[in-house]
Amino acid sequence: MRTKIVAIIAIIAATLLLAVPVAVGSEYIPESYTRSTNYYDVTGEPYLIATLVGDCELYRGEDAVLEITLQNYGAIYRIKGDKYLNSSKKSYDDETLLAATELATEIKKSCADHVDVVLFADGAPVDVIVDVQEIESIKAGETGTARFPIHIDDNAPAGTYPLHIEACYDHIRNVQVSGTPDKPDINYWNTTGVENHTIVIVVEKESDFEVTGVVSGMQVGGTGFLNVTYQNTGEETATGAIARVSDMLPFTAVTNQVSLGTIVPGESVTAHFRVSTDRSAVPKVYSISTGIRFKDEDGDIRISDPMQIGVAVAPKVPFSEKLLANKLWIVAAAIALLVFGGWWAIKR
Repeated sequence: MRTKIVAIIAIIAATLLLAVPVAVGSEYIPESYTRSTNYYDVTGEPYLIATLVGDCELYRGEDAVLEITLQNYGAIYRIKGDKYLNSSKKSYDDETLLAATELATEIKKSCADHVDVVLFADGAPVDVIVDVQEIESIKAGETGTARFPIHIDDNAPAGTYPLHIEACYDHIRNVQVSGTPDKPDINYWNTTGVENHTIVIVVEKESDFEVTGVVSGMQVGGTGFLNVTYQNTGEETATGAIARVSDMLPFTAVTNQVSLGTIVPGESVTAHFRVSTDRSAVPKVYSISTGIRFKDEDGDIRISDPMQIGVAVAPKVPFSEKLLANKLWIVAAAIALLVFGGWWAIKR
């Protein structure tokens, strides 16, 4: 009785296993389980090499597109017959044609299909805007191209940065055929390959500027000096530097550019702009754009990024208040005049 129960359980288990659906052509189905024939054993695979095309030298704050080429150096290394064809058999001609059909597919083993190319910043000061690109296929001896838009961080330190590239692709592992020469049934099994590569970009040294101080005594309807201090926060020396401020209401720059000369990295210099304020100005803090034009170490003319500064405009002081504020000076001047006049009269 116990043996009978065990047998029933075994039958039920076998039935359940047979009922589980299996994907046709799955990597995990042994080829020997199929009804097709393996005429050839072909050895070969793709081999991708990634290369950065174009200029690898970039500047901080720059938007660029990295063009990556993937050259397939893959090859077929060996072709070996896996089944002997007997010319005396009636099916010899058909099998010869089927074998040729299989071989034509087998030699595609060196082709990389459905290539996904991924670019990783790996800690570099780079924003990879689109990090995955797809290439349909790259045959042996051919090249595929992936383009990645990137942005270099505005505060990226100058230096050399490696970027990591991962290429994931499918390629044929084995092929078997069945059917007839006019209607061949080609069965093939794919496998996945992954290759890792490194490209290098260079963030160039350059002069960068920031405003570190603003001092002004601007009043409504008056003219005064706007003192702006700039610092070279970059790695290069700037020569022939000229600071400029833009005319923006309610200001009119009497002197809108000032020569700063040579500014070495880390150095701060102050420009003194003479600026007039319109009579209709409202007392508050206004924003003015400023920038520096200079020559880099290669002698090329460069212009800094625009910098915004806040300029406070105070209310206009009435003449009576000015007189009251300066009354001590006026009294002192009057006394001095009287003393001088008395002294002059005595002397005469």
